[in-house]
Amino acid sequence: MNQRRSTIAAVLVASLGAAGTARAEEAASPRGVRVHVAAGAAHALGTPQGREFGTGGGGTAAVELPLGAALGAQASVGALVLSKGESPADPGVQPTGTGIAGFGTLGLRYRAWGARAPAGPWIDANGGVAGTGTVARPVVSAHLGWEMRIARSSRWDAGPFLGYSQIVQPAGDLRSNDARVLWAGISVSLGAPERAYVSPPSVEPALPLPAPPAARPDQDGFADAYDTCPGEAAPVSEADRDGGCVGDVRIVEDRIVLGDVILFDFDSPRIRSRSHRLVHKIADVILAAPEVQTVSIEGHADAVGTDAYNQHLSLARAESTRTMLVHFGVPTERLVVVAHGKGRLKVQTARPHQGNRRVELIVSRRRELREVSKESMPAARGAGERGQP
Repeated sequence: MNQRRSTIAAVLVASLGAAGTARAEEAASPRGVRVHVAAGAAHALGTPQGREFGTGGGGTAAVELPLGAALGAQASVGALVLSKGESPADPGVQPTGTGIAGFGTLGLRYRAWGARAPAGPWIDANGGVAGTGTVARPVVSAHLGWEMRIARSSRWDAGPFLGYSQIVQPAGDLRSNDARVLWAGISVSLGAPERAYVSPPSVEPALPLPAPPAARPDQDGFADAYDTCPGEAAPVSEADRDGGCVGDVRIVEDRIVLGDVILFDFDSPRIRSRSHRLVHKIADVILAAPEVQTVSIEGHADAVGTDAYNQHLSLARAESTRTMLVHFGVPTERLVVVAHGKGRLKVQTARPHQGNRRVELIVSRRRELREVSKESMPAARGAGERGQP
């Protein structure tokens, strides 16, 4: 009896835990009803069922109504057939034949990746009624699986699963041992569609930002719409601009090195307002370096999601950065965009990581200006010779 209560409690805890985690996920609207079908081999556990029934199989079909980004409510039906096993050890018990049960349940399904990507790992917990012969009994079940998208252009997912079902036997029966069955097989789902991607406009419009106000109380040269340090006085020198809210921005060899990070909204190409000041400073550095012919804005994404979606997202982020640099005065012809998707992870992890959602700035210099710069340098002194103060 204690074992029965522990198992049923575990299924209920898994269900409530999934619901709680889903509420902590970022809110997202449901994207259509999903259908799940599973089939596999099954075998009874424990005594006496594990000995009196042999290996069998079964299947389930479920309809899921999404409740949010990661959680869905589902109704399922299924059947289980176990082959005849050994005769009962008690000669007073009539031998069993083939074991057959049908069941209907209601439950919750939790998808670990939520709205970030289709398919992926999932878990469900269910409760309902099972019919064995002419008798109806309570049943609880739980399944754990991992599905993969069959093709990018479809909604079909498939993958392995492991399941557990427990049919509760009344305490007054001749043998009150619950029937516990372990499943393993393949699940196929008509899952969520790929997230729609909206391409950036072909013509770069002016950013929908407020016009710089005529008066700036802090007099720091930044409009309040772009200023992440409101009330901060203007820097007294260019060297002072390297500190404060925005980190150092320097051209080192073929890169523009940032002392801070350009931040984007989650799953979006929109640059966060706290990074507008940094992009403004990058524009100032580019405009102050005539030897820089072009700047390649290279967008990157983290490892969550499909290759195609991350490729689009990294391109959109690079183009968003270019649009803001143009807004701050950099000529369009000096800027090019490149998308790497999730092909060049800075932090090697399959989990979401802000360090991988980034843009990098690569510069290409004018050859003639580099040569003039070299000729203007003083002749090298001999080894070990020091100049006069």
